[in-house]
Amino acid sequence: MRGIGGLPEPTFRTADDSWVSLDTVVACVVDRLDGDVSPMVAKGVIQVARHAVKCLETVDIGALARDVTLSLRPEHIVVTPPVVNAILLAYVTEVEQLGVVQVAEGY
Repeated sequence: MRGIGGLPEPTFRTADDSWVSLDTVVACVVDRLDGDVSPMVAKGVIQVARHAVKCLETVDIGALARDVTLSLRPEHIVVTPPVVNAILLAYVTEVEQLGVVQVAEGY
């Protein structure tokens, strides 16, 4: 699935030593949200948000959702901050449930 060019497409190593792709995590996020968002939108939100928080010491989820919303517009992905917030909460829940112990950034 197409992501945002120039941003990483990580793989996640779980506690049971399995590797899970970003696309697999995105599919789980979309399922968790009952298909209310497309995989392309979910993947874009996750990629932009992961990139944005790399240089932050603390995260204000509301500000992050607004920033991600604005950052996605040049990519022709139009979402609202509440949708971004829902995607990010589902993403964090999936990463936690997978028991992720390592993230390998891939481009």
